[in-house]
Amino acid sequence: MFSSAWLRAGLLLAAVASFAVAATPARGQEPRAYGQRLVAQYRLPTEAIARYAALAAGTSLVGAPDVKSLLADSEPWVGPEQRAGMGHNPYTLVFTVHGVTRTAGAVFAQWQAGWKVYESPVTSRAWLMAMPDIARTGLAAGEALSLTGSSSRVSFRGERSVAPMLSLVQASNLDINDVEVQVWSGAAPQAWASIPWPRAALVALGAACLLVGLGFTYWQRAQPAPVAPVASAQPLRSSAASALPRAKADAPTIESQRLGAAPAALSAQSRVLAALHQVLTLDPTVHNVPDTTRRRSRL
Repeated sequence: MFSSAWLRAGLLLAAVASFAVAATPARGQEPRAYGQRLVAQYRLPTEAIARYAALAAGTSLVGAPDVKSLLADSEPWVGPEQRAGMGHNPYTLVFTVHGVTRTAGAVFAQWQAGWKVYESPVTSRAWLMAMPDIARTGLAAGEALSLTGSSSRVSFRGERSVAPMLSLVQASNLDINDVEVQVWSGAAPQAWASIPWPRAALVALGAACLLVGLGFTYWQRAQPAPVAPVASAQPLRSSAASALPRAKADAPTIESQRLGAAPAALSAQSRVLAALHQVLTLDPTVHNVPDTTRRRSRL
């Protein structure tokens, strides 16, 4: 016979399998969106890439925070000027570095990204932010790879002209061949909104199996257990009814038993109650009896 435990286990296993398949990244899926709209996309000029490649080839103190300012590019790349501000905030800079490993092992790179804000036609200020470190391990010598990083989201007050900026801080074991920069506007969409319908169907199937499996378990626990008939119910009522007159006759003894008195204390209490009853039932009138044995004295 097919056991209910096997059915419950099968439903829970199907739920786990559906969630696992839905969570597996699909091959060939669209690139990640870093905002609502891709405003601009640039490819750095050849001279900027050559400067970054030379800086990466001469970097030796990788990961040392004290030398970041010394190793940073003194001439960061500045992109074309564009309008930004209200209605399009926030802005996110995304860069992708294409290169080849020099030797087998790990690759490390650190960049700075930011904006050049034009306050007036003749006045501007630069603002660079430290980007998260990018690292890859277990690479072979001469292996081609692409490293992608993104900056923090930035919002501008009012309408103004700005330009994206990018600067290399340090890199190790990487020959840089190409660098691309993207400018995204608006907040990135939620991840669940871009779930394709096959994955959504798998998630729904897993949730249904999970709910049915758990509900089947609780339904089994909620079934009432059969109640066996009590054969001694009527005799118990008879014995209780027959004991009522005796309870009235032995009221002090039963009350003492309810209070938890010992047998010796019960008999002593009964004697005290009997003596008290005798005193209370006698005639309390006192009669005067003359004493004839004593001689009367005269005053």
